[in-house]
Amino acid sequence: MHERVLFFEGRPESAPTPPPLPVGYEPLFWRPSLTRISPPGCGLYPFLIWWLLHMLRVFRNRGYGVFLIRHGDQWVHRSVVTPRFFRFPFMSIGDLQVGDVWTAGDERGRGLASFALLSILAADRNRQRPYWYVVDESNLASIRIAERANLCRTALGTRTSRCGVRFFGAYQIREQLNG
Repeated sequence: MHERVLFFEGRPESAPTPPPLPVGYEPLFWRPSLTRISPPGCGLYPFLIWWLLHMLRVFRNRGYGVFLIRHGDQWVHRSVVTPRFFRFPFMSIGDLQVGDVWTAGDERGRGLASFALLSILAADRNRQRPYWYVVDESNLASIRIAERANLCRTALGTRTSRCGVRFFGAYQIREQLNG
């Protein structure tokens, strides 16, 4: 199975300032440690997998983290920041990718994903580091989020699976885009 995807790339220096969150929402940029496997109030799945990839140094740099947004006592948004690993062979060693973006269904349309992406970019001290954002070409809402962050469409490609397992597949660039 091959899914068609768009590749966006940009740097923190070109991103606008994050807009304010709606009243009652609270952000958290969580980082793992030897004893912190998942963010507070979150279960082990899928964080245990990412934590293992981080601890076993499968990720090519130490940039793994999770940006979360809470509303009341519920996490309503998650954006995962991952370094290069086998799923993202097009990235360089120092690059980061923002993906596995999830927003609770009844919280969509409130700008939470845009706030998260812009906050991740704003928090990076390495203003020149490339960030990637890979999205299904039919996901117009996610495409608008990347464009609002001033990320540029750089390529078209596919998401592949290996041995029928999507996790072991990769995102592969098939065509570079001009401009």
